[in-house]
Amino acid sequence: MNRASVVFLLCGVITMTPVGGAQTPTEDEESHPVGGLTFVDELEVTVVNIIAHVTARGDRPVTDLKREDFRILQDGVEKEITNFQLYTEEVYRSHVSGPPVPWPTSSPSPDAEPPPEPRPVYMVLYVDNENSHPIDRNRVLAQAREFVRANLNPPVEMMVASYQKSFKILQPFTSDPSEVLDALRELRQASGGWAEREKTRREIADGLQVHSQQQASRLDGQSNSSTWEQSDFYQRTMAFAEEEANDLMFSIDALRATISSIAGLDGKKGIIYISNGLPMVPGLDLFTLFNELFKSDSMVTQINRFDKTSTFNSLVAVANSHDISFYTIGAGGLQLVGMGGAKYAAPLDPGIASVGADNYLDSLRFMAEGTGGFAVVDTNDFEPGFERIVQDMYSYYSLGYRLNMTGTDRVHRIKVTLPDHPGYKIRYRRRFVEKSTETRVLDKVLTGLMFDLNENPLDVKFEAGTQSPMEGGRSMVPFELSFPVRNIALLPDGGDYVGHVTYFIAARDEDGKQSDVVQTQREVRVPAADYELVQSKRLAIMVNLLMNPGRQSVVVGLLDNLTRQSSYLTTSVTVEEKE
Repeated sequence: MNRASVVFLLCGVITMTPVGGAQTPTEDEESHPVGGLTFVDELEVTVVNIIAHVTARGDRPVTDLKREDFRILQDGVEKEITNFQLYTEEVYRSHVSGPPVPWPTSSPSPDAEPPPEPRPVYMVLYVDNENSHPIDRNRVLAQAREFVRANLNPPVEMMVASYQKSFKILQPFTSDPSEVLDALRELRQASGGWAEREKTRREIADGLQVHSQQQASRLDGQSNSSTWEQSDFYQRTMAFAEEEANDLMFSIDALRATISSIAGLDGKKGIIYISNGLPMVPGLDLFTLFNELFKSDSMVTQINRFDKTSTFNSLVAVANSHDISFYTIGAGGLQLVGMGGAKYAAPLDPGIASVGADNYLDSLRFMAEGTGGFAVVDTNDFEPGFERIVQDMYSYYSLGYRLNMTGTDRVHRIKVTLPDHPGYKIRYRRRFVEKSTETRVLDKVLTGLMFDLNENPLDVKFEAGTQSPMEGGRSMVPFELSFPVRNIALLPDGGDYVGHVTYFIAARDEDGKQSDVVQTQREVRVPAADYELVQSKRLAIMVNLLMNPGRQSVVVGLLDNLTRQSSYLTTSVTVEEKE
């Protein structure tokens, strides 16, 4: 994806700035001082929560299971379920003033713990204009509007995003249906590159078939595989596949940007992805047709070369690492393969046509099934699919087990079964990513590029200074990152007190271009003789950013490496355009 021209320079100049008097922490008989902070002895227990959707015949949610009905294995080792919670429409109804969710529920499990306040639900309506036929897309949007009207109530929030050569957020998260509907209305007139790609594909396929028929009608009945016409069609097929592969990578990057934008949100998260599909193998139907007509073994090699399964695997892994499910909707509707007329001058072989159609729908199935969601494909009625999404938002089991943290980023395989209920279907995320504290802070900073963050227990301040013009129309913008020394743990080290902090900074402009996240660790060292004095001071780190003109959002995250406590701030700065 595009990157903003933001360069991080001269980071880590540390100064001490005087502030008010020091605060003395309250101590009790179970606590002890470390540096200037007071800690209570405790054992931190990390609990992994697995969201499981259980349905019976007709995809109706099952809501009467007990803790002992479930079995969880992590990396093949069974784990004891320590936390068990059933969420149903009844739980949400007690907190929602709007209309109830329209489906019946069974009696709640007696084994379930008393329901807490419902978790927030964040759903992204992602409309891929670049990979959708406008007529197909608008048919889906008409039913999506009814879905929004009926079901957008707190604690559910929706965001509208689109992709058309670039990723854009048309409506930030809101619980107001009218705001989402206005954003969807704007999309009805948009058109991307789908029609032009399909025209090119049709011309190549028709030309291949006509050329094959002409060769077959020759008097000698022999096909000349070295004719310039065949060579020309080969080059056109390869060029189409290359272009489609390039477009696919941009589409995947936009989906990654969507995932990053909501990665740090706490709650149930999903992306409703609407398109005519993405190619698992760019150019597959043309490769298959070419091979069928001219018996060209080289096309088998090209199919393997263009196979993008690993790319989709990577996308699914990223979504799983952030607990995000895909709900994919194939806007093309019911597929009628092997037909001539509208799409091709002559009917394609049904087998080849089926390969081509599945090539685009398989990606939607892959993304959904790999992240615990589901795909709505090969149908002209999308309403049942939207009803199932509503069920997923409100009706599920939260199954928790204790994790022995390694302090590193690790992927774990998860398996959830219902041994005594073989007739039930269960959906869940098949991979769980154990994240280090640093990775969790980085995720939060990325989310802060889209949504203002103000979680600030360390009392961080992040203030811009006077801009200096630089070459190329850019400016150097100094920022001061400061925090009270008393809020950072300092441990005795010889004749000094020493602590460590890590700060994370990223920036994003109004066009959606963003920088990478810069992560830097700094030592805080105070002579023992000055320890009491610096308790009343703020420590400042100077960071210079080389930025393009325009309004920029800048996010900072600060982590105390000892206490693992973190703070986040989102600020904005308008960079002046210099002549």
